[in-house]
Amino acid sequence: MEYKKSFFGRAIIDSSDSEEIKENEKIELEYYETHNLLEENERKYGIEIVKKDENKEKFNIESKIINNISSKENEINKLLKILMLNKVTPISVDDVISDMSVLE
Repeated sequence: MEYKKSFFGRAIIDSSDSEEIKENEKIELEYYETHNLLEENERKYGIEIVKKDENKEKFNIESKIINNISSKENEINKLLKILMLNKVTPISVDDVISDMSVLE
């Protein structure tokens, strides 16, 4: 499979969002639209979330790709906007998507 990935947006989680994050630390979330270039069927659009967590001792990167969610690019963009505004992380995205009714 061949995929194209397009940057959609970025969100930052810091101490104002969570008591578990120290004042000098932050978590950066990047949201991407994926497009299966070879897929002939209906659901060729998907998403990717990348989480970058940096503190004094370490730098972690975590990501989650969910391909073939929808046939409509505008539905994926709506989904990405909701995920970004709510600062959804890779670990929780599956649960959030399964609870949403914006998808076909």
